[in-house]
Amino acid sequence: AAAYVYPDAATTEPDAALFSNDDLTINGSGSLTVTANYSDGIASDDDLKIVSGTIAVTAADDGLRGKDSVAVGGGSITITAGGDGVKASNTEDPEQGYVVVEGGTLAITSAGDGVQAETVLVWRLGDLSLRAGSGTAGAIAGDTTDSTKGLKAGTALFVSGGTLDIDSTDDAVHSNGTLAITGGALLL
Repeated sequence: AAAYVYPDAATTEPDAALFSNDDLTINGSGSLTVTANYSDGIASDDDLKIVSGTIAVTAADDGLRGKDSVAVGGGSITITAGGDGVKASNTEDPEQGYVVVEGGTLAITSAGDGVQAETVLVWRLGDLSLRAGSGTAGAIAGDTTDSTKGLKAGTALFVSGGTLDIDSTDDAVHSNGTLAITGGALLL
């Protein structure tokens, strides 16, 4: 649906086409197509894990969102998002809000950040094709509050492998703290 009707003003969930109040794990050899006309595509209030499968997400806002974490171990994932492509959104616990990618193939087109972690973002393996915002063809307005970074981490970002092709309007790789690239093939 393009709009959700909640029972009262205090209720704001579910806010994704595929939503879980607890951990959500997706695996198997099948395929999953998610179209979210209202908000997020696939979301978990705790940990979101993708182990395998062919997943296609089109979302009005974020493509994949795990409040505590998002972990990708494999699969073929295609995301078109009106907000962030992949997001871990926990701002309350400094040990949560992280993203880890250890394999798979991700193709992300996002109006906001491509992959965003409130705390730590770790990219160990996996192939990424990412366009954030309007890509390098876009112009950043001086007064905009919209973030259009490729990989974005609140405290630390580590890249140790994989193939990453990032075209972003804002920073291609960004951390508010530690940033370490020790491997991988990057085209930024």
